[in-house]
Amino acid sequence: MVIIVLALINYVLPIVLIAVLVVFLVRRFSKRDAARANVVPEAPAAPAAPVVPVSNQAQADAAPASSDEERIRIDRLLAEHNLTDRERDILIGVYRGKTQAQLADEMYLSRSTVGTYCTRAYEKLGVATKEDALELLRRTASEE
Repeated sequence: MVIIVLALINYVLPIVLIAVLVVFLVRRFSKRDAARANVVPEAPAAPAAPVVPVSNQAQADAAPASSDEERIRIDRLLAEHNLTDRERDILIGVYRGKTQAQLADEMYLSRSTVGTYCTRAYEKLGVATKEDALELLRRTASEE
């Protein structure tokens, strides 16, 4: 009986652990490769207008094309409020008209994690809603 237990521990257990590790790594990297394959769109036959959901159309129109000065002013504001790099990236993405779902897919995060980063960024900026945060960023970008 003792010999069987020792054989299981010495030979079978390491093999099982290695197999589980290999399966985990294969699944993880195959998901990333599939996500990256979906990010690069094929070239369309004819130029098409970008598709922006109706609910985000106003945000996309309101978000100006970032000049260097605007970007510097926004970065300064976000640094003054001690936002983390991830909070800054997500807030800038929202400012550029991206949805939380799009940001989650691009950053390999869950949607709830992106929502948590947004909420923390809003708290640090002293605003309560996404609209308030966007208005603050627009005002900051347009200051002279």
